[in-house]
Amino acid sequence: MNNSLIRPIRFSGLVLLLALSACAGQRAEQEALLAQQEAAVAEARAMAERAQQAEAARLAAEESEREMREELARVERERAELAEARAEAEREAAARARQAAALQSQQEAAERARMQREQAERIAALEQQIADADARIQRREQANAKLAEAITAAEELLQMLASEQLKYENLDAQGQTVEPLQKSLISELETRKNTLVREARQLGN
Repeated sequence: MNNSLIRPIRFSGLVLLLALSACAGQRAEQEALLAQQEAAVAEARAMAERAQQAEAARLAAEESEREMREELARVERERAELAEARAEAEREAAARARQAAALQSQQEAAERARMQREQAERIAALEQQIADADARIQRREQANAKLAEAITAAEELLQMLASEQLKYENLDAQGQTVEPLQKSLISELETRKNTLVREARQLGN
C-alpha cells in the first residue's frame, strides 16, 4: 500500500477516535449533572423536613404554654375560694365565741360547762379547718410560683425554638446550619419546664 492511501486512513481513524472521545465526555458530563440534580433534590427534601419538625415543636410549645396559663387561672380561682372559706370560718368562729359568752351568763354552771365543751370542740374543729385552709393556700401559692417559673421557661423555650428555626435559613454546602443548633439547651429548657409543671400539679392536688 502506498503512502497516499495510508494518510487518509490514519486521518479517518483519528477523526473517529476524537468523535468517540467527545461522546464519552458528553455522557459523563450528563451523568455528573444528573447526580448533582438528584443531590439538590435530596437536600431540599431534608431541609423541608427539618423546617417541618421545627414548626411542630414550636406549635407544641405554644399549646403547652396555653395549658399552663389555664392551669394557673384555675389555681388562682381556687386560692380565692379557699381564702373566702377561711374568712367565713373565722367569722363563724367569732360568732360562736360571742354566743358562748352570752350563754354562760344565762344558764347554770352545768349548762354553761356543757355549752363550753361543745363550743370548744366546735372552735377546735374550725381552727383545724382554718389550719387546713392555710395549708392548702400555701400549697396553692407554691404551685402558683412553680407555674410562673414554668411559664417563664416555656417562653424562653419558644424564643429559643424561634431562634433555632431562623438558623435553617442559612445553610452551608452540606445542608447544615452555619450557626450551631442549641439542642442541649432546648432539651434542658424542655425538661425544666416539664418538671415545674409536674411539681405544680402535685402541689395542687
